[in-house]
Amino acid sequence: MSSEADARVAVHDLWKTFHFYRRPTDRFLRVLTRGRLGVPTPFHALRGVSFLLARGTSTGIIGVNGAGKSTLLKVLTGTLEPSRGSAVVRGRMASLLELGTGFHPLFTGRQNIFYNARFLGLTDQEIEERLGEIEAFSELGDFLDRPLRVYSTGMQVRLAFSVAASVDPDVLVVDEVLAVGDAYFQQKCIRRIREFRDRGVTILFVSHDPSAIRTLCDRGLLMHEGRIIDEGTPAGVLEHYNALIARKKAESDYFVVEVARNGVRGQRSGSFAALISEVDLLDRAGRPARAVLSGEDVTVRVRVFFFEPIADPTVGVLVRDRLGNDVYGTNTYHHDVTTGRWEAGRALEVRFRMTLHLGAGEYTITAAVHSLGVHVFDSYDWFDGGLVFRILPSDTRSSIGVARLPTTVEVASADAPDPAAVLARALGDVPSDVRMAADDARFLRAGWHAREGTGAEAYRWAEREAIVLLSIVGRRLCFEAAADRPPGAPPVELRVMSVGRELGRIQIRPASEWQELTLELPPDVPCGPSHLHLIASDAWRPAATGHNADQRELGVRFRRIWST
Repeated sequence: MSSEADARVAVHDLWKTFHFYRRPTDRFLRVLTRGRLGVPTPFHALRGVSFLLARGTSTGIIGVNGAGKSTLLKVLTGTLEPSRGSAVVRGRMASLLELGTGFHPLFTGRQNIFYNARFLGLTDQEIEERLGEIEAFSELGDFLDRPLRVYSTGMQVRLAFSVAASVDPDVLVVDEVLAVGDAYFQQKCIRRIREFRDRGVTILFVSHDPSAIRTLCDRGLLMHEGRIIDEGTPAGVLEHYNALIARKKAESDYFVVEVARNGVRGQRSGSFAALISEVDLLDRAGRPARAVLSGEDVTVRVRVFFFEPIADPTVGVLVRDRLGNDVYGTNTYHHDVTTGRWEAGRALEVRFRMTLHLGAGEYTITAAVHSLGVHVFDSYDWFDGGLVFRILPSDTRSSIGVARLPTTVEVASADAPDPAAVLARALGDVPSDVRMAADDARFLRAGWHAREGTGAEAYRWAEREAIVLLSIVGRRLCFEAAADRPPGAPPVELRVMSVGRELGRIQIRPASEWQELTLELPPDVPCGPSHLHLIASDAWRPAATGHNADQRELGVRFRRIWST
């Protein structure tokens, strides 16, 4: 990291706001009424973005669609003006953003080289000197003398990158457009970007490809909702991104936690309706191993515990090298292995038998349980770096690179562990007192709406079914709750379940004031972390309908849940 004075790119408190009008006439209405009518709706695409890029650094920007990545690059390249803040680029910049930027569809490829190169700051003499290099790099041949409108998307990328690569820039900005090229040209572009990096060019690279970020970048920025929410090593930022892309539901449906296990620090994320209770590497004799010879047959054993009923879950493993690059991954879905239906309290064991044709070095195993073929849909648990092992050389011959690992998969039922032990091992300390005003509210799982109110008065509405993780320390569960219901409505009956078993029921009378309610637990309920499933008998919906109706099931609100 450099100081702002000598940074190639310096961005400080950058905002970009767009204004959307409901009707075209609202623009004139706003002028005529001096702003009283026709007020637009503001949208903040960038919200206080700040960072510095030093000379010779390669920085990758990653984030879900709509995070603000392309807007940021457009401001940096001068395509858009910032609403507030500053973005300073020192030196010549070459950029490859949206297809068609700086091109004319009726011009030939050769004419567009001159047109686009002038746009990037080259003189006609410089263009003539580099024309042969541009033509050779693009490999477009006779198509250079044909109009751009007949080019395929991949051919446009070839032409655009060939021109950008000839500029000898101080700063190179590349958006996701490289992803549309063929594999051969992608590799050619990546080699050229590496050459730029080695020559001291500052590179800003936007991609959804984790492998490209790891390969090309020495620093990562994670953008979300117009802000930079994480920065650091590519591996660390990509772990955060991996958790982010799987979170497609409300904030309480998803969980991210840092874990340290056997000296390994990783991250796991998911809804935790099912948890990976064990990841192990077994040698040929079925014994746990942490160092094996290259080419040895092994079994990766993954055990999953279910807190909720799940039909045909997908269980997968991913082997990564010491730099975090993906080496090999597979799962039960891609092997057409049906895992069956699993009830709460049951455990599944999946064995991946494979031959580790890997080079000597240190590797990690990431395990996941989810739905369908990829973890971004119904991700129950994604356990990054669940196990570390070492490959020892089997002879004196050395090798580089990665390989496909022939694999067979077996599925069997496993002995179900204690649920409290699974939670404690996976999540660490689980509180015995969850307050909506405190950070412990992160232990609220699916079924909770956003926090309302402030300080000690903060509360959350619960849907008809809601999950909370809570440590049982005594024989009583206590709730501070209220049931806002119309006059004459019946009380709300709240069933409390844990791993498929009903622990008891409580009645919440219709009243707006807070009520402190107690549930006596059965004597055989163990102490320790518990997965509690709250089910309300019914929920009252407001009578209002139409656009302004509140469609949430506003039946019960909670301020505190604890055990004594």
